[in-house]
Amino acid sequence: MHSAGTRPAVVHSAWGLVRLLALALLVVHPWKALGAEASLRVAGASASNEVKLRTTSEDFRHVLRVDLLNVPQAVSGVAVAGGVAGGGDGELPGGVTVLVDPLHSQDGVQVPLQAVVKEAEAGSATAPISTRRPIHVELTGRLPVAGDYTGHVVLVHAQGRETTTLIITRAQAVPAVQFVATSPAVTSAGWGFSSIDATIRLPFKETAGVSGVVSMPQLLQLQRKVPDMDSALIQPRFQSVHFALEGARPDGGNLDVTSMEGGIPVSAHGSGALLVSLRGLEGPGEYTGTVRVAVRSGLPVEQPFTLWVGSPWLWGALLIAAGAVSSFGVRLYSQRIRPRALRLQRLMEVHRRLQASMNGQGARAREVGQAMLGQVDALVSEVRRPVRGIRVGDAALAVLEPRLRLYGAWCDASRKLEALPVELRPEQASQLLAEVEGALRAEDTAAEQLEGFLARVRELDVDALARAGLEARLQDIDRQARTLMEPRGEDALGFRLKYELLPLLSSVREELARGELDAARRQLEFARRSYFDILCEELSAAVASRTPPRGFTEEEWDTLTRQVKTLLERARERANTHVDDAVRMYQGAHAAYVRQLIVELRGAVDEARHLSESEAQTQALQEVEARLREAMGLLVAESSHEAAVKYGEARDRFVAATQSQRMAKSFHLESLASDEAGASVPALPPPTAPSGGSIPALPEAPGGGLSALGDFEGMPLPSPRHLWLVELGVLALLTTVAVALGLQLLNVFSPTWGGFGAGMTAFLWGFGLHQVGNATFEGITGLLTRVERPAAPPPAT
Repeated sequence: MHSAGTRPAVVHSAWGLVRLLALALLVVHPWKALGAEASLRVAGASASNEVKLRTTSEDFRHVLRVDLLNVPQAVSGVAVAGGVAGGGDGELPGGVTVLVDPLHSQDGVQVPLQAVVKEAEAGSATAPISTRRPIHVELTGRLPVAGDYTGHVVLVHAQGRETTTLIITRAQAVPAVQFVATSPAVTSAGWGFSSIDATIRLPFKETAGVSGVVSMPQLLQLQRKVPDMDSALIQPRFQSVHFALEGARPDGGNLDVTSMEGGIPVSAHGSGALLVSLRGLEGPGEYTGTVRVAVRSGLPVEQPFTLWVGSPWLWGALLIAAGAVSSFGVRLYSQRIRPRALRLQRLMEVHRRLQASMNGQGARAREVGQAMLGQVDALVSEVRRPVRGIRVGDAALAVLEPRLRLYGAWCDASRKLEALPVELRPEQASQLLAEVEGALRAEDTAAEQLEGFLARVRELDVDALARAGLEARLQDIDRQARTLMEPRGEDALGFRLKYELLPLLSSVREELARGELDAARRQLEFARRSYFDILCEELSAAVASRTPPRGFTEEEWDTLTRQVKTLLERARERANTHVDDAVRMYQGAHAAYVRQLIVELRGAVDEARHLSESEAQTQALQEVEARLREAMGLLVAESSHEAAVKYGEARDRFVAATQSQRMAKSFHLESLASDEAGASVPALPPPTAPSGGSIPALPEAPGGGLSALGDFEGMPLPSPRHLWLVELGVLALLTTVAVALGLQLLNVFSPTWGGFGAGMTAFLWGFGLHQVGNATFEGITGLLTRVERPAAPPPAT
C-alpha cells in the first residue's frame, strides 16, 4: 500500500499525461484533414446508405440529387489549423461519373434503368460537382410488375468510388372511395302487420383519381332503438340485406351488385350512390348500422347510417278516434243500453209476478190487476223506444215493487172483507181499501204514498175491525142510554131504557164474548131499533103538547110540531128498511126541535134583560145566555142530546131568575115542564154515518213555472226522429278535437312513432279523454240532463 505522502505525486503525473495527449490531437488533426478523401452523398439516403423510392405506375421516372460534402485539402487549397481554406468554390477535380446498375425484381429478373446526368455534356456520364453545385441524375425505366426492385448507384471520382443502394417499390394503383355524409333515411311501416322494407341511399365519390374496382359492400352491424324501450339498443331481426348501384343500368335502373363479378368498378374522380335495401324489419323505431367497403391493396372504408321507421300518422289518428268511439260505446252501453235492458228485465219480471198474483182473484181484483198490467205494458213500450226510452229512469220502476206488494195485501184484505156480510163490513176498512184501489189505478201515485198505504193495509184486521165496530156502536148506545137515565130516575123514559134496552145490550156483549159476530150484529140491530122507537115515542110525546113553550106563539108552535111530526113519520118509514138512515132522519128532527127551543128561549132572555131592575138579575140572565150559546155550539157539532142538556140547565136558571123578578108576565110552569120533557131527549148519532173527511191539499206549483225545455224556446231542437243524427254529429266533432289534440301531444308526427306501446297510448288517450275530459261526449241528451231542473217532489199526504 502507498503511504499518504506519495499520493500527491501520482495525481500530478496523471494530469501531465492528459495534457500531452490533448497537444498531440491538436497537432495531428489538421494534417489528417488534409489527407482525407472526398465525400459524396445521394439526397434521401438513409443511415444505411439506401435510397427507397415508390411509384404506382409502370413507367418509372425519378431525379436523384448528388451532393459533395467535402473536398481534400491537398488538391483544393492551403491547409490551416482547424479547417481547409480551398481555392474556388470547393470543386472536386475531375468531376464525378454516375453509373447505375440494372434493377433486380423479386423473382431475379433484371430491369434496365437509364441514368442521365443533367449537368454533363451530351453523351457523357461525368459532370463537374462542387460543394455549392450538386448534380442531378434522372433515372428512367419500366417496371413490368408490381413489387420491389433493387439496384445500385455508383459515383466514381478521382479519389475513389461510392456506392448507394437503390430500392424502388412499384405499388399497385387503387382508387380512394369516400362516402358523403348523409341525413337519416325515413320510411313508413305501412297499414298492415307485415314486415317492413327500407332503402338507405349512401352517396360516394372517388378522391384519388385512380380508376379501379372496390370489393362488395358488407353490413357490419345493425341496431334498433325501440320506442317502447326508451333509449335501449337491441339487435333487430330482419330477413335480408341487398346492395345496388343507383342508376348503373343502361336504362337508368338500379344495378344489383351481386351481378358484378370481381367487384364494383369506380372511375377516377367519379361518384355514385350505394343503395342498401333492408327487408323484413321488425317494426317502427330508429335503426343504426355500418356499411364497410374494402379496397384491394388499400384501406377499407366504413360508413354509418341511420334509418327512421315510423307508423303513418293516420294510424295514430284512427287509434285515438277508436279509443274515443270505444269509450262512447262503453258509456252508451253502461248508461243507456244496459240500464234499459235491466229495466226491461225488471218490468217483465213485475209483469210475470203480477199475472201470478191475479190468478184466483175475484172480478174486482182482476180488474185492478188489468189496470196495473196496462201501466207495466206502457212502461215496457216506453223503454223499448229508441229515444224516449232514455227518459224512463229507475224512479219509474221503483214505484212498481211497492205497488205490487200493495196489490197483494189489498187482494187479501178485500177477500176477507167481502167474506163478511155487508152490515159487518167496517167502514174504516172499506174506506181504506177504496183509497188503496184508487192509488193502484192511478199512474202518478208516489212510492212513499204506496208504502204508507201498504203499512196501513198490513195493520188492517178485518175481523178485529168488525168486532171493534160492533163494540164501539154498543158502547155508544149504552153510554147514551145511561146518560139519559141518570137525571130521570124511574120515570117512563128511564124505566124503558133500563128494563127494555139495557138487557138487549147485555145480550150483544155475550154474543161478542163467544165470538159470534153475526149473532151479535143481529142482536145489536134489534137493540138499535128498540132504542130508536123509544126516542121517537118520547119526541112525539114532547111535541104533542098544545101549550107552546116560553117564547113561542101558537102559530110558531103549531108549525114546529107539524114539522117534527112529519120528520118522525119519515124516519119510522125508513127504519123498516135501513135503521142507519132512520137514525139520521130522527137526528135531523130532534136537532130542528132543540134549535128552535134555544132560539125562542134566547128571545125570552133578551126580553127579560130589558125588563131587569137589578144587577143580580142581569148577571143571572147573562149566565143563561152563556148556557144557550154552549147548547148551540153542541148542536152545531151534531151532539143534539148534549145540547138538550145544556138547554135544560139554561131553562132552569132562567126560571129561577124570572121568579125573583116578579114580572107581570110569567111563564106557565106546565109549558116549561113540557119543554123539559122534549128537550131532554138526546140525539143518537148515526153509528155508521161517515165522520167526514178532509180535502187533500193541492200540490204546489213547480218552481219557476216552466218546464226544463221552456228555457230553450229560442233554440231549435231536433225531433226525436233526427236526434241520432245530432248525436253522431256531436260525437264526430268532439272526436275530431280529441284526434287533433292527441296528434300534437303524443308526437304522432315523429318519424319513429309507432309500436304497440305507442298505439295503446293513442287508444287510451282517446278513451281517457272521453271518460274524464271536460267534454264527456254525452250528446244532446246528456246536455239536456245537465241543464234540466229537478222535478218538484210530490207533497206528503
